[in-house]
Amino acid sequence: MTIWNRNDVRAPVYSQAQGTFAQKVYGWMTLGLCTTAATAFFIIHSGLFMKLLPIWWLPMIGTFLLSMGINRAFQKASYQTLATMFLGYGALQGVFFGTVLPLYALNFGGEVIWSAFLTAGGIFGGAALYGMFTKSDLTSMGRILGMGLMGLIGISFVALILSFFMPISGMQLLISYVGLVIFVGLSAYDAQMIRRVSHEVDAQGAMAGKLSLMMALKMYLNVIMLFWYLLQIFSSGRHARS
Repeated sequence: MTIWNRNDVRAPVYSQAQGTFAQKVYGWMTLGLCTTAATAFFIIHSGLFMKLLPIWWLPMIGTFLLSMGINRAFQKASYQTLATMFLGYGALQGVFFGTVLPLYALNFGGEVIWSAFLTAGGIFGGAALYGMFTKSDLTSMGRILGMGLMGLIGISFVALILSFFMPISGMQLLISYVGLVIFVGLSAYDAQMIRRVSHEVDAQGAMAGKLSLMMALKMYLNVIMLFWYLLQIFSSGRHARS
C-alpha cells in the first residue's frame, strides 16, 4: 500500500492519537510473542514435542503459508479475522519452537537459548529505537532489504530440502549471518514505518486497527527471526568448541 512508501520523514513528536497507534502495534506484537511462548511452553512440558519431532518442518512451512494468507486477506478480511489469524500464527510458531528447542537444549545446553533470546531482544530494541528516532530516510534501505529477504527465503527453502539428504552446516551458518543482518535492518526500517503511518491514520479507525496488526506481524517476525538466526550462530559456536 502506498501509505507505507511515502518519503517524508518527520520528527519523532507524537500526538496522543499517534502514540495510541504505536501502542497498538507493539501491544499486538507483544501478545503474539506471548502466545508463541505459552504454546511452546505447553508443547515442551507436556512432552508433545516428542510426537511432533518427526514432522518438525510442517509447522515451519505452515507459518510461511499462513503469513502469506494474512497478507492476502488484509484488504477484504475484518479486523477480528486478521486478529484471529495473527494469534493463530503466533501459536503455530510456538508449535515449531516447542518442538525444536528441546533438541537445542539437549545438544548445546539451555543457556544457548537464553543467550540467543536476550541478545535478540537487545538488538531488536536498539534497531527499533534507531528507526523510530532517526531523521534519516530508510526507504531505500528498506527496498534493498526487501529484495534481500526474497532471496533469503528462496535460499532457505533450498537449504531445507538439501538438509534431508546431506549435511549443510556451513551453508546454514552463512544463511544465519545474512539473515541476521537483513532483520536488523528491517527492524529499524519497520519502526520508521510505524512512525510514518502514525502521522497519517486515525488511530481509532478500522483501517488503523488492521494496519496495526500488519505492522505488528512485521515486528513480531523481526524478533522471531533475530532469535532464530542468533540461535543458529550461537549453537554453531558451541558445537565448534565441543
